[in-house]
Amino acid sequence: MHHFRRAWTNACRDAGVEGRLFHDLRRTAVRNLERGGVARSVAMKLTGHRTEEVYRRYAIVSEADLREGVRKARAARLGLKLVTPRVATRIRWGG
Repeated sequence: MHHFRRAWTNACRDAGVEGRLFHDLRRTAVRNLERGGVARSVAMKLTGHRTEEVYRRYAIVSEADLREGVRKARAARLGLKLVTPRVATRIRWGG
């Protein structure tokens, strides 16, 4: 384990991201899976979390995540379909 820590520390220094923990990768993976819309049960399997309680500790919500949630709710209320993160279009029912 000592060799791994030294290698990790050196790799982070060389990449210009000193002070990062290897465990940060797990947190980043959870955040990316959540933002990507991956089902929680699938994300938990991928990250090795056995309980929702522990998984939720890793599912960090940022201000940008909150804004995006409000934007999606507003679009749904107005009958808009989100095409890209910044573009919405009216949903057309029927052919």
